[in-house]
Amino acid sequence: MIRKANPKDIDNIMSMVKLVVEIMHAQGSQQWDETYPTAKDYQKDLGRDELYVFEEEGIIYGVCTISKRGHQEYPLINWSSQQPALTIKRLAISPNYQGKGVANQFFQFAENLAKSLGRYALNTDTFAHNQFAQRLFQRQGYQFVEARQDPRDLNELYYYEKLLNEEE
Repeated sequence: MIRKANPKDIDNIMSMVKLVVEIMHAQGSQQWDETYPTAKDYQKDLGRDELYVFEEEGIIYGVCTISKRGHQEYPLINWSSQQPALTIKRLAISPNYQGKGVANQFFQFAENLAKSLGRYALNTDTFAHNQFAQRLFQRQGYQFVEARQDPRDLNELYYYEKLLNEEE
């Protein structure tokens, strides 16, 4: 079940994220490490009321930030729609629970949340070498928008969007 996170969840989230980072590195993506995402990042998300967890029987198996704000470079991206969007950030699924549809549930949850807020676009991004995330976005119906050099380092970021139907 997806629910809003609470302050007591942060330690469990960070334990899970540490395992996810190990898997990402093994898959060739260095997008996350010990410097990102941090407990402070998730605490900010929590304070903004944007942090969600997937929990079953008291165990957190997934986390996702669904934000009304994009990253600082988002106004520079050539999105196909200029209407306000929700942004999916810091999605992580426990390695013990991957392949069970949890990510799909987060994406559907984000779509429903967007529509309930009168927003009909979702966007997200990932590093160019994070093939797993790119395939996930494409399976969820997201379209590639553009590639852009990350101003903080030498990595290239890929930006994706999904436009939602207002009538659904």
